[in-house]
Amino acid sequence: MDCYYKILGIPFRASQEEIKKAFRALALRWHPDRNPGNPRAAEHFREVLEAYESLVEESQRRTRRELRRSEKAARDSWGVGFEGAPEEGVFSILDEILQETFGVDFARRKSRRGTDLRFDVQIPRSHAACGVQEDIAFQRLMYCRRCSGEKSSPAVSRCDLCMGNGQLEEHCNLRIWIPPGSENGTRLRIVGQGDHPAPGIPPGDLVVCVHLVDGM
Repeated sequence: MDCYYKILGIPFRASQEEIKKAFRALALRWHPDRNPGNPRAAEHFREVLEAYESLVEESQRRTRRELRRSEKAARDSWGVGFEGAPEEGVFSILDEILQETFGVDFARRKSRRGTDLRFDVQIPRSHAACGVQEDIAFQRLMYCRRCSGEKSSPAVSRCDLCMGNGQLEEHCNLRIWIPPGSENGTRLRIVGQGDHPAPGIPPGDLVVCVHLVDGM
């Protein structure tokens, strides 16, 4: 729990408003769409989101406990009770930030994150002990940067790049490092290299599954 406070840079007794303010600033700073040349941005963004989600839930639990105690005291004294304040959804502030930044109502998006992809790679068993670099090529689903992933309607002119679909297949080439001691079935997660079907949500990851073979 202390680590989450450090990630957001806030004191241990921070209020929900302080948590929200810190998250807003860091989410805008580390959002992948604002850092296209920084492969670690998506990882930082997820850390910030996880910290916000966990601390808001803990803060809400404290609030509910305090409300229950206050309600019990009121009932004991006066025979009446009251309803607590409605909870704020964990993603409501995220939707608000993304709408401000990108001008799209992301609350309507079905996915909060792109889909993870799997890639299977074969390496000689003799190379596994020392580690090896491998060049891989794959395709992922990517939102159209020309129209910002917005599908065309009959009343709107169609994007000539994605033909109105809002998404394209992107051909990717990566050089990956398979660390020493990798075993058959080892999985390596490459953050942010999965499908990215819409702006304003983090991309999925690429999961590389290692297969050791003889005689390559």
